Amino acid sequence: MKNITRFNQIIFALCLLAVPGMHSLMADTIRYEFSESSRSIMRVGPNQSLDMLVRQIYPNHQEMWPQLKEKIKEFNPNAFNRYTGKLIPGQRLNLVTIKRIHETVVDNLEQVGDVVAINGSVMVVDKNGKERQVSKKSMIFEGDRLNTDKKATLVVKMIDGAEMRIKPDSSVRISQYEMKSGFEAGSTSIIDLIKGGLRKITGSIGANPLSVYRFHTGVMTIGVRGTDYVVKLCDQNDCSKSASRNDANTRLHVVVLDGLITLEDEEGKNGELIMGQYALAQQDKVALVKDAEPVAGLLDAEEIAAFGQLDPPKEEREGIWPWLLLLGLGI
Repeated sequence: MKNITRFNQIIFALCLLAVPGMHSLMADTIRYEFSESSRSIMRVGPNQSLDMLVRQIYPNHQEMWPQLKEKIKEFNPNAFNRYTGKLIPGQRLNLVTIKRIHETVVDNLEQVGDVVAINGSVMVVDKNGKERQVSKKSMIFEGDRLNTDKKATLVVKMIDGAEMRIKPDSSVRISQYEMKSGFEAGSTSIIDLIKGGLRKITGSIGANPLSVYRFHTGVMTIGVRGTDYVVKLCDQNDCSKSASRNDANTRLHVVVLDGLITLEDEEGKNGELIMGQYALAQQDKVALVKDAEPVAGLLDAEEIAAFGQLDPPKEEREGIWPWLLLLGLGI
């Protein structure tokens, strides 16, 4: 009987391994935490570099050298020349303690993208409520909520070729993301903007009219067909700081850099926004901003340059908005 049970367990494990993109329902993992050491204190020698120091002290942790160097800099800000970034000879230096943590993770996570660029601290919460920090090449899973701090940015490449460039002080949930083989009907992309903003360059799912593409903001729902657009939740017209979708004065700011999007209210009424257009929205009110630059804080330098190069015909810039409400936004 025990042999039969063991055999069933082996078969079950093999079945899990055969599912592409699926993390095991139960897997043993190792993670590491870094802390400032209270014992390993040394003085910097002449001509000693940070690279040399890390290689000598942590020879068996080569894959962690970049993280260890960053932590040593963080724990010893006065040990480095502020202009050259080099270690100052004779300075006392607190080293880093590496704590190895063995844990069993129970999950059921489907990979939907990878981190291709990151600047600053980004924390991710998966659909099981488990937190993790990500770095370049980290995997992103369906159900993940991506949270950037006030100075951090994150770029994620999705499985359909789409790109999400998440702005500082933002929170985005990948609620559903499924790519069907052959790009046929049934592919789904559902993203929720909780706070702040991002630039979204759509991939195969957004370009296919048979796919489901929804971008929820709490103010309006965005649908697209092959486009490049920037959205941000702001406090009224102040986009210098991020707002949450639940804040009382939240207003959605939208700029289309290529293609077109639709904005849909709670009643299902929608209108189109095309390349070169900029609009504001709050709940059931939308205003198309004509002949005006987007408010400060909405676009980064690259996006400002891209928007400035757009010059759609005047009739396109005005667009057709059968349900456009120009009153009540105070613009």
